[in-house]
Amino acid sequence: MDLGRARRAGVAALLSALLPGLGQFYNRQWGKGTAFLLSVLVLFGSLIYRLGPMLGSADLDALERSAATGNLPEGIGQVFVLTLIILALIIWSMVDAARSARGKAVKPGATEQDSR
Repeated sequence: MDLGRARRAGVAALLSALLPGLGQFYNRQWGKGTAFLLSVLVLFGSLIYRLGPMLGSADLDALERSAATGNLPEGIGQVFVLTLIILALIIWSMVDAARSARGKAVKPGATEQDSR
């Protein structure tokens, strides 16, 4: 195993953990990086949009009442699902960036150009 490639894969994964798409940009995969970045930005925007009414100053009392009674606030299921999707996208971006940085394994007898 080439240590330079392993280190590079770790850097790519770390960058994608910070912001999905950065690891792909590091690997010079511009289209894939843009897709990951735009996806996470749209999903994060949707999450903020869903959280906005719940965290407004007028609704904090309603949020406290629902916590005291054990009733879930309206829309909390959507927030939970969006959060899970964002986390899955981050993990997918990290794994993809690390695998892309490592490159495809060259089969014995094949040239480097064959593995592209």
